[in-house]
Amino acid sequence: MAVSQYMRPGSLIEAVKGYLTPNVVRSASSLTGESEASTTKALGGVVPTLLGGVTNMASSEKGSSNLMSMIHEGDFAAALDNPSSFFGGNATQKMMGVGTQLTGSMFGNRSGSITDAVARTSGIKSSSANSLMALAAPLVMGVIGKQIVAHGLSASGLSSMLAGQKSEFISAMPPGVSQMIGSGPTAAPRPVSTETYQEETYHKVERQPRSEAYTGGPLRTEQSSNKWLYWLLPLAILAAAFLLFRGRTANVASDVSGALTNIRLPGGASLSVPQGSINYKLAQFLGDNSAQAPQTFVFDHLNFQSGTTELTSDSVQTVNNLGSVLKAYPNAQVQLSGHTDNTGAADANQALSLSRANTVKDLLVNSGVGSDRISTTGHGQDRPIASNDTEQGKAQNRRIELTVTRK
Repeated sequence: MAVSQYMRPGSLIEAVKGYLTPNVVRSASSLTGESEASTTKALGGVVPTLLGGVTNMASSEKGSSNLMSMIHEGDFAAALDNPSSFFGGNATQKMMGVGTQLTGSMFGNRSGSITDAVARTSGIKSSSANSLMALAAPLVMGVIGKQIVAHGLSASGLSSMLAGQKSEFISAMPPGVSQMIGSGPTAAPRPVSTETYQEETYHKVERQPRSEAYTGGPLRTEQSSNKWLYWLLPLAILAAAFLLFRGRTANVASDVSGALTNIRLPGGASLSVPQGSINYKLAQFLGDNSAQAPQTFVFDHLNFQSGTTELTSDSVQTVNNLGSVLKAYPNAQVQLSGHTDNTGAADANQALSLSRANTVKDLLVNSGVGSDRISTTGHGQDRPIASNDTEQGKAQNRRIELTVTRK
């Protein structure tokens, strides 16, 4: 694909949209099950939102320097040769995992609220907006990478380029999103001592003890010299995401499970869970008084024996941890939604999806969560988030979602 037309100085929004050709939009529409018109409108909000998130990350000298290095290491610019593959090709699942890490780094606890705002503005489902955000994030990073090379940008030049277009990003965002981004990324409280193991080589990264939450600042270009400390966590997550993109880990699941972290729950209890997992994100959301319900989370590490409602042995721990989180927040009410791929009869798939959601509910009730706090539904094959034409796509569609309906 010829890309020289996108390399001239000018609007980054337009540069990114230049890759969102009708074929790309069609692929994205097919992936999410939304109309092409709604998908186009949603991407129109996704692009400036992501650019605003990157601008916030690069608002310190240290942050922009590390961000630029990671963009080079991630080699996202090379991936732009075939952007359609992001939204329906063999690379979709990997890019979804990378993009989810990226959006989590940009927005922290506010990822769900920001995604919901995009969904409301464009009239699509929150799950569809989440997929578009995740898949567009590497595309945005690739375009920025090309700009760095084309214009010989230094770290300060990168920061200035992004800051110079900040007002354009904000004006193009869905209503209310700029205020959410301006609050900066956040994370759950860190334990007194935390060690993260990255990659299969188990390279140890030690962080300084912290007991309070990490917080970021508003969109701006100047910060005091010590503000870069606040970006250590999101930059570390970015590094892991970029390494995953380059194929240095076995798969997306290993990136989620390879870095355990402790989350502290009300009452003094704590859990050791994979960073970025559903229980990690759910605890962050429920502990954030500013985050509003409803909010939907997709289970990771929750698998059933083929064609049955029996959970695999390694999936039971995910449900047990979920029970601990829900018991720590007794006012929360949730809905479990089952989904399948399109293999078999539609009515059988609908029944199977509901039965699987009920299986998870039964385990939660047995762990001490009140049954009146949990509702279930089954959608069968009606709401795919990926193409059923590939095994990878079918695996993504076989899922359980948890929606917090009340906090």
